[in-house]
Formats: sequence, C-alpha cells, structure tokens
Amino acid sequence: MRKVALVLTLVIVGSLAMAQSRFIEGQHYEVVAEKKSEEPTVTEFFSLFCGHCFSFDPFIDSLHHSLPESVTFERSHVDYIPRDNKAVSFGIVKAYNVMLDLDMEEKLRRTFFAAIHVKQENIDSEAKIKQLFLDQGVSESKFDALYNSQSVINRAKAMSELWVERRIDNVPTIVVNHKYKINLSSMRTMDDLRQITKYLLEQK
Repeated sequence: MRKVALVLTLVIVGSLAMAQSRFIEGQHYEVVAEKKSEEPTVTEFFSLFCGHCFSFDPFIDSLHHSLPESVTFERSHVDYIPRDNKAVSFGIVKAYNVMLDLDMEEKLRRTFFAAIHVKQENIDSEAKIKQLFLDQGVSESKFDALYNSQSVINRAKAMSELWVERRIDNVPTIVVNHKYKINLSSMRTMDDLRQITKYLLEQK
C-alpha cells in the first residue's frame, strides 16, 4: 500500500513539474495583475467585430465546457473595434450586455458573428445593431429599455476599461483568474490550451 501511495505521489509531483517546465512566464503567459480573483475564473476578451474571434469561437466553447463546475467562465467585450466609429464600438459593448440580460447571449452572439463575418453585413450604426435584436424576436421597447438603462451603460463602461487594465493588445485573448494572460500564439493544440488554463488556475 505504501509503495502504491509513493508511486502516486511521484506521478503527481512529476506531472506538476512537467507542467511547470512546459509553461514559461513571458513565453506562454504574462502576469497582468498583482492579485488573482477570489474565485477561479476564465475570461475571454473578444469583439463581435473581430474575425479571429469568430473563427476561434468554437475552441472557446470547447474550453468553456471542459472547465470544472467550480470555475466561472465569462466573456468581456472590448470597445476599440471599429476604431473610427465610437458610437458603434461602445454600442456593441452595450448590446453584448443586453444579450446577457435577455439570457440570449449564445443565440445573439452567433447571430451577430454570422451577420458580420458570414453575410458580410455592414453594422455601422446603433440602428443596425438594434435591428439584429428585433430580427431575433426581441421587442423594440424591451431592447430600448435595456440598451439605455444605467445598469447596461455602467457594465459596458466597466468592460471598456477592463481590457486596458488587463493589458489586452489583441483579441481574442484569455485571462485566467484576472491575473494570467495566455499567449494564444504559443498554443499549438487545443490540449495545450486546456493544459495551460488548468495550470494557471492552480497558480497563486
């Protein structure tokens, strides 16, 4: 029995050592905050206008569903795309928070991705953002009430500040525990992404 316990201990220690040597700060991830979140959290920073975010979305979903139930997964929308239309770049962040309030995030996220990146629709005004909601059965009065609510505006402002605080310079980007930013270009496989996420969730 003692031999079995010793072997298991050696395997666990060996696995941790392998992960520690495999993932290197400055190469595979960066530290972007002094303190980590109190609860285990994985955050994707993204934009509905981002083509890479659209292409990467299935992999993000796969990562999300591989996480333990104790880990919170969240998305945070950046506000710098499009760069030449502030009303729309902030409006799309407000719209994303409306999706959350409507409990239609998955459906509407995919609707917007398809409209922008598959159908090549030019969503260049808040009216066009609104129309996509109406096309999915959301009433005009409901959309207007949420879109113009102080709660949505405040959360949109918080998201607009968060990507700057976390030093996000491109999207999509994944941050673990509000502290560790994964360098996605260093990930070669989906398993690499799962493993580094697991590793960073365990860090102090």
